[in-house]
Amino acid sequence: MEIFIGIVVILAVWLILMYNGLIRKKNYITEAWASIDVQLKRKTNILTNLVDTIKMQTKYESETLEKIIGMRAKIMSGSKDEVMAANDSISKMMPSIMAISESYPELKSNESFLHLMDDVKNVEDKIAYARTRYNTAVVDYNTAIQTFPSSLFAGMLGFTKENTYEITEEEREYSDNIRISKL
Repeated sequence: MEIFIGIVVILAVWLILMYNGLIRKKNYITEAWASIDVQLKRKTNILTNLVDTIKMQTKYESETLEKIIGMRAKIMSGSKDEVMAANDSISKMMPSIMAISESYPELKSNESFLHLMDDVKNVEDKIAYARTRYNTAVVDYNTAIQTFPSSLFAGMLGFTKENTYEITEEEREYSDNIRISKL
């Protein structure tokens, strides 16, 4: 009987430790996502200022600029998947903004525009770093809930797989080009 009680106590302690470990990993994901969220909101503010600068300097009203403003709303209030999709859409539009600057020499020499484009480059780097932290936390968590023996209990305790934040090929190409190019 004492052996049975000892096994039950050990199993209970192990279950508590496993549960707390999974909660800790889930909290790391939440914290890492918050870092991405902060940078994406910063990016939307920069892009709003960039759009306003372009409009003031060029009197340019375009579908691209309006789409960027529309994507801002999704980043500010969407689910993780909507936020990721909106960020990808904005990144796909950035070459169009760079093309606008090529067509308007006065914009290309505007200090506000140049400063904002530099801010866009900086925030893209911070998003990439935050995405790496987030994906690392997600992989660590997913591994924990999918490996034995915690996989036996994770589903019953409500732990489900999280998605990583993957970069699209267009965003990767844009990010590579923005770091190399100078306006």
